[in-house]
Amino acid sequence: MLNSYEALLDCGEIRWLDRPPTCKSARVIVTVLPEVAPDELQKRMGRQPPAMLKGSMHIEGDLLVALASESEWAAQMERTARQLSGDPEAFR
Repeated sequence: MLNSYEALLDCGEIRWLDRPPTCKSARVIVTVLPEVAPDELQKRMGRQPPAMLKGSMHIEGDLLVALASESEWAAQMERTARQLSGDPEAFR
């Protein structure tokens, strides 16, 4: 299985945005993406979860307990489904 890793190319140096690959050497394919706006880049570097998720659930043993209303929970589940299907608007 192929793995993808997000990184920035800065003056010829690679800076990993997430966890770097664990291999010492490998054959790679590089895809250059369009330039990202500085504010979007800062958001990616921070990797903070959306504020709307703060306090929305917690785990008690094996039980996931929702602290949001049923409609908020349904909206979040629908958004997650859209993200999993690849809808870029669902990440905003």
